[in-house]
Amino acid sequence: MGLQDRDYVRERRLDYSGFAPTRWWHKWQSWLAIAVTVVGLASATLWVVRDARSLLPSLGPEAGSLIVNVNSASDAQLQTVPGIGPATAAQIIAGRPWESVDALIRIQGIGPKKLQSLRPFLTTSAETHTREPQRPETNA
Repeated sequence: MGLQDRDYVRERRLDYSGFAPTRWWHKWQSWLAIAVTVVGLASATLWVVRDARSLLPSLGPEAGSLIVNVNSASDAQLQTVPGIGPATAAQIIAGRPWESVDALIRIQGIGPKKLQSLRPFLTTSAETHTREPQRPETNA
């Protein structure tokens, strides 16, 4: 009997099938890792965008900061008025010239109550300008 025939020299293949993870486990781990990564990136992106909005300067006039001339204002200027969206702004522009702010009642979606809330922000006589901040009245 030669050295090659000894048991400790022979190549043995051990059966590790009971210890090795199965294929579905690898797939399940991969999908779980992908799902956790996607959810984490989405929440981080939303968090950054939300906080970045407060850090960046405003790109245009803020809502309610202008007194707008309905006969000469641009679409963007009209939309700074609280209660006027893109559709209402388009109807105001299409109906020009307006003889008074009261004539805006003819626009669909503007009723008496809404017109009262819009009145401090609209004009037909002066040019569009910045609105003076309202100071609280003091009774001295």
